[in-house]
Amino acid sequence: MNPTNRNMERATRIFALGAALLIPACATSPTPARDGSARIDPALAVATFDSAWSIINRTYYDSTFRGIDWPGVRSELRPRAAAARTVDQLRAVIRAMLSRIGESHFGLIPAELVAAAGDHSGADAGASSGDVGIEIRIIDGAPVVWRVDSAGPAYAAGVRTGWIVDSVDGFSIGPAVREALALSAPRARHEALRIAGARLAQRLDGDSGSTVRLALSNAAGQPVRLDLMRRREPGVTSRFGNLPPLNARLTSSRIPAAAGCVGYVRFNIWLIPISAAFDSTMQELADCRGMILDLRGNPGGIAGLSMGIAGYFVDSIVPLGVLRTRGNELRLVTNPRRVSFSGRAVRVYDRPLAILVDRQSVSTSEIFAAGMQYLKRARVFGDTTSGQALPALMGLLPNDDVLMHVFSDYTLPDGTRLEVRGVIPDAVLPVTRADLLAGRDAALLAAARWIVTGD
Repeated sequence: MNPTNRNMERATRIFALGAALLIPACATSPTPARDGSARIDPALAVATFDSAWSIINRTYYDSTFRGIDWPGVRSELRPRAAAARTVDQLRAVIRAMLSRIGESHFGLIPAELVAAAGDHSGADAGASSGDVGIEIRIIDGAPVVWRVDSAGPAYAAGVRTGWIVDSVDGFSIGPAVREALALSAPRARHEALRIAGARLAQRLDGDSGSTVRLALSNAAGQPVRLDLMRRREPGVTSRFGNLPPLNARLTSSRIPAAAGCVGYVRFNIWLIPISAAFDSTMQELADCRGMILDLRGNPGGIAGLSMGIAGYFVDSIVPLGVLRTRGNELRLVTNPRRVSFSGRAVRVYDRPLAILVDRQSVSTSEIFAAGMQYLKRARVFGDTTSGQALPALMGLLPNDDVLMHVFSDYTLPDGTRLEVRGVIPDAVLPVTRADLLAGRDAALLAAARWIVTGD
């Protein structure tokens, strides 16, 4: 096995997801399997707290904890864990502990969310997971329909981009949005808005065949009330470690252009099923004048896949970035694609590449976009990403909650950290409601124009 393949084998084990963004959307039912208000045995509460603290103490990439008195945090918060009488009280203590570190990719996934999604992990995994075919963004303080799948029930009922989602099954995030907008710190404000949007989006998903009631405001501001039956969620169901089943899906198309076409590829998460689909798509679009890779809304996934995807566009082994754990260093490098999945010899795609990102492009999406931008192999369009690029692992706690914890730092080859900073597009073009109402995608249009004209 050559060094590049060894790097790939190690890196494919590195999983980094924006949990607050992703996990609410992958629960198949808005009703948890267990109530967080359930009482918890004090001994179990202390064991769970100790386990979370010890995992981080053992694996966090900086043994000095960047100056944080980590033993002192344990001494301060452990008595509160011992005093917890409900599951939610314990979770609040553990989350307070995680907040002391002040970095992304620390999180606590409740056992009931994992269990609820796991109910569909059998032979026909994901068969009961359903959606209505829309995605939501908080724009100008309102939850707005950002994408509508033309094959979904919402589109068939007349829902279009730019509409405001007032409530889902009677649930509204108006109060949460107002509280978020009152926060003075931009990062805290963005995170609060993101979580509020995720909580609303969670309620759009459920068992396929079930009904969800939407209250919306259309382009003219008129109220629209719809009862929609959830379809089976499209994509290939995949599992990774302690996470619930996740649906990976890739779509592609040809955008007509002078003397040819521009290829467009979008996938929703960096998981193994994407690899073969991406390979086939690249062969199908190989004649296009340029390629647009849309990572907007993509919350990350397996970091090692970034090396393989980069290899479709870079013809030599060059660094994408560096992962540093407490005792080791792993260099992410491009892995040039010479042979297709079917065994046919192929050439690396050497035409223009544009990458689309936004505030919901997280983790591996940031690592890939920043690395390709650093190599000057791609031009990035859209909005600055969230700056949550630290690789993380999942650990099962004694109370069956799942702890997501950072174990590695990530920098570009020149030492630049993406954490907090994020990926800054070459052309900053955030989504606006006016564009959505007009059916216009400014970032996509600008990317296609650059590929065709160079402007």
